[in-house]
Amino acid sequence: MFRLIEMVIPKGFEEEVTDLLKEYNVIELLDFEMEHELMLFKILITTEESESILDLLEKHFSHLNSFRIYIIPVQASIPRIEENIQKEGSGDNGKTDKKARISREELYENVMALSKANKVYFVMVILSSFVASIGVLTDNVAVIIGAMVIAPLLGPNMGLSLATVLRDGDLAFIALKSIFVGIGTTIVVSVIIGTLVNFDPSIPAIALRTDVAIAGILLAFASGIAGSIAFTTDVSSALIGVMVAVALLPPLAVFGLLLGAGYYYLATGAFLLFLVNFVCINLAGVITFYVQKIRPLHTWEALKAYKLTYLAMGIWTFLIIILLVLIQVRKIL
Repeated sequence: MFRLIEMVIPKGFEEEVTDLLKEYNVIELLDFEMEHELMLFKILITTEESESILDLLEKHFSHLNSFRIYIIPVQASIPRIEENIQKEGSGDNGKTDKKARISREELYENVMALSKANKVYFVMVILSSFVASIGVLTDNVAVIIGAMVIAPLLGPNMGLSLATVLRDGDLAFIALKSIFVGIGTTIVVSVIIGTLVNFDPSIPAIALRTDVAIAGILLAFASGIAGSIAFTTDVSSALIGVMVAVALLPPLAVFGLLLGAGYYYLATGAFLLFLVNFVCINLAGVITFYVQKIRPLHTWEALKAYKLTYLAMGIWTFLIIILLVLIQVRKIL
């Protein structure tokens, strides 16, 4: 994939921009004069190099008046960009500071868009909770999978993980708000259904989600890793979202159903399973973003973010241990 970077800065920096980009594998560089003594630069690059070049441009020109950068995904080009690279000999002598992911800024905007608790998010949570509850009560796997498809749980969880590695309080607040809204809404919907409908708690779809198994923990951890990779590599997150929903929505729906029906002991098992999966997903997300070297632009901010990331990893790990201990104590009692 490729990205077209459009940068607006005052006139007089044309040579400086050209010199800065000489050491990078820039596929195409165009500049245009604009009104109000401004210049527009159009820079075509590979997605893997976008963050390095964006950081370079921001460090050198962000102090200028009217500075702004737009990042545009390039879906196709005629002639094909690969052919241009071969003909012009680009990509052989430049820097090799490449990252196998999209840029930090693009990742942030994508995650932020899916982390907000707007009306659509609220409606989708209600619908997925209702469908999941019906699927569990009827022991219908197809219906449960359908609920997973429409459950919007991937964005807020990845938002919390990304906020951790970037030490971004605004994103963390938005993600946590959406997570709590989603959890609360799912519990309310499923409790209402559990109160109104008589059911047997030994239904396989319910019984399987009242205890924690190693396979479930691995699923949650894999979901967190897959969700992080889906966002950072710019692939469709729809199917990955199903994985995250599988780990979170059914246990939460089962908890609400059992709570509404008065099966309190079994309900605690479902809720503990949800908590373990939730912690595993977020721990996996933080680790994956950290391994992919997603960090703030400036060094002093990155150092603070590293400290927070290590602290978060420790807290999530500690919580997993505590929850597993509680699960064993619950079995004994």
